[in-house]
Amino acid sequence: MVPFFFGAQDALYGAYHPPAPDSRSPETALLICQGIGYEYMRSYRACWQIAQAAAARNAHVLRFDYRGTGDSHGRQHDASWQEWIANTGTAIAWLRETTALSHIRILGVRVGALIAAAASARDSERRRLVFWDPVVDGQAYLRAIADMHESQTRNMNRYRPRRHHHAERGADEYLGFHWPDAVVDGLARANLMDYAAERVDDWQLALSQGERVRPLEQSVTERNGQILEMAESMDWFDIRAQYRRVALARSTDAMLDRVLG
Repeated sequence: MVPFFFGAQDALYGAYHPPAPDSRSPETALLICQGIGYEYMRSYRACWQIAQAAAARNAHVLRFDYRGTGDSHGRQHDASWQEWIANTGTAIAWLRETTALSHIRILGVRVGALIAAAASARDSERRRLVFWDPVVDGQAYLRAIADMHESQTRNMNRYRPRRHHHAERGADEYLGFHWPDAVVDGLARANLMDYAAERVDDWQLALSQGERVRPLEQSVTERNGQILEMAESMDWFDIRAQYRRVALARSTDAMLDRVLG
């Protein structure tokens, strides 16, 4: 793995996983669009595992952090939904220029699926996108993590004197991450189904145990895409699983069959 900075003023942090020199698989390029907030942290190890496994299959793999997140430049309060979409376009361009491959495959994780779809909609290239437990409705997602945040803050104060009890809601904090209006408003308006009607990209789904996205599943099936039923359970909206790191011991190869095949 090669860590580096790229994009305008080298503001974006990237982790490049070059292809294994002894691989005999067809050469490909894969961009991983990770989730945000606590889901970024939960899935970090799994995304690294996927990148390493894809590189072993002769793929050029790029993981990166959106501006204002992770190791990229900027602070959380400077982040912007539209800028994250533009950052993804910059990452696609970097992979294309670095590898000389015109077809860039994308794996979008949770909110990263929404960002990947929005970035792909900005050009005319038909590409393969695999969505792992995608967030379909941004507004519904924000309500769900606001509920989690309220529950968490209530539980954290459960043993304090009653006058100090509080359950935070309506602020800009979502489980320890402060998102400005430029992120929250953009995410609230985003819906993956908006891109389903206007794009002819090759969409695939990877769904963990218990995850269902019925309208999107139907759209993927209608465009002859495949749906991978993963062996692992992620429990994204279970507050008890918030700090449980995700590993894909059984589903990595099957996921890569869909995104690289």
